[in-house]
Amino acid sequence: MVLSKRERVIRTLELEEPDMVPIHYLGFEPTSLSNQIFLKSDEYKNTQANIEDEVLKMKTHASQASTGSITELSFWKSDLHAIDPWGFNKMDLKTVKAPPEYPEWKGCSILTYDGRIWKLAPQVETGLLYLWYEDGYFRTPEIVHEYWDKHGKPIDLVNNELNYSPQIWENFVNKLSKYIYPMATLPITMHESLFEGMTIPRVAYYMRKNPQFIHEVMTEFNKVNLEIIKRLAEAGVDIVFYLDDLGLKGRSIFSIKHIQEFILPYYKQIYQACKKNGMFVIQHSCGYIDKLLPFMAEAGLNGIQALEPAAGVDLAHLKETLGDRVAFLGGIDCSNILNFGTPKDVYEEVKRCFKAAAQGGGYFAGPSHNVLNAPWENILALRAAIEKYRKYPLNLA
Repeated sequence: MVLSKRERVIRTLELEEPDMVPIHYLGFEPTSLSNQIFLKSDEYKNTQANIEDEVLKMKTHASQASTGSITELSFWKSDLHAIDPWGFNKMDLKTVKAPPEYPEWKGCSILTYDGRIWKLAPQVETGLLYLWYEDGYFRTPEIVHEYWDKHGKPIDLVNNELNYSPQIWENFVNKLSKYIYPMATLPITMHESLFEGMTIPRVAYYMRKNPQFIHEVMTEFNKVNLEIIKRLAEAGVDIVFYLDDLGLKGRSIFSIKHIQEFILPYYKQIYQACKKNGMFVIQHSCGYIDKLLPFMAEAGLNGIQALEPAAGVDLAHLKETLGDRVAFLGGIDCSNILNFGTPKDVYEEVKRCFKAAAQGGGYFAGPSHNVLNAPWENILALRAAIEKYRKYPLNLA
């Protein structure tokens, strides 16, 4: 029995065993050394030659923050990817120059809906331009309200010119069906926008001293996501991918108590809105999420992606305790082993993740994050190891 990519993905999200472990892959970081090697490789040329011209011309490469091109996804034999025909255009994002009274921010731009400050500067290893996060400007309620009054609240920036018709989505899915099954994304990463736009110390301060202000900001952010969920549902989308980092190495960014009070209620609104509309919801979060995940599962999350070993995530324990409620995507160490190990180490790491989470279904193979500067032989080893071990019934000898 050979399933289609959609069938394989849906069966896995239903926590059942498909024909083989599906592959979910965030992509090479575009400015990384690994991507430059890939773009010059014979594998790139040979893979691209087998992709229909119509698909290659689709604007898929730049439509999401964490996407790879169809050529790249085909190289990895990906089954599932966050990519949709509406891309970044779901909101009319606005930026303004950083205030001149802050000379350290010269050349930076402020995103008007959340106060994050960005600067386009060369990536360290390759010299290619990369959009670096610099700081947060929304440090007081007065600044937030001033910017929202002048430039519009987040909900005011929703792009109402987009057509979310079922025909557009069905055509998109059909064109990509040989290569991947797509899932659509939400535009506002609420937790990240909060702590990056306001800075972690200021968020912590207002959580204690002015909790209503934090709830006000989170409510405004989530109005956008809930509105987009309605539109995605109307279009016929059945999987939503939500990116929002929660963790650091070994701990969450804020305390469990504060996340339960200020973040989880809004996540639950997202999860339940997706469920109400018959959609699965998968969330990406970097860092250590082990102690948060039970609460997210209780709120209705269907899948969690990243599962970084370098941050202390215990994939086997999560599978044992939450495997009947949540699907797991990723977990293969791309911070240490993929970057600094040997091809043999890579094979063993793939086997470790399969043993930990793939038995019985509910697991998508893939790196724990974007691939940055891994040796090319390790990249080839990762692809080969996943292909070798992914067929059910699993044989991990």
